[in-house]
Amino acid sequence: MEKIPKTKDEIQRLIIAELRNFAQCERAWGIVVVPIVDHTGVATWTVSRFHRGQSSAYACDRALQRIVPHYQRLYDLAEKH
Repeated sequence: MEKIPKTKDEIQRLIIAELRNFAQCERAWGIVVVPIVDHTGVATWTVSRFHRGQSSAYACDRALQRIVPHYQRLYDLAEKH
């Protein structure tokens, strides 16, 4: 399956929307996507940090462990001009 190119902002919006669907993560404020410099793996990006807002840090961390690998299989980080 070929991955779909998405910008950093697009990936961030998709992940935060998904994250807010998880219990105790409804008030998560944001995440930061960064490129992976070593492209020997499957992913071209990762989440470097998140802002939980009023949500549970533990619940959001656990949710991101499920969300991020799924989106990494679907999307490549790309610059759109």
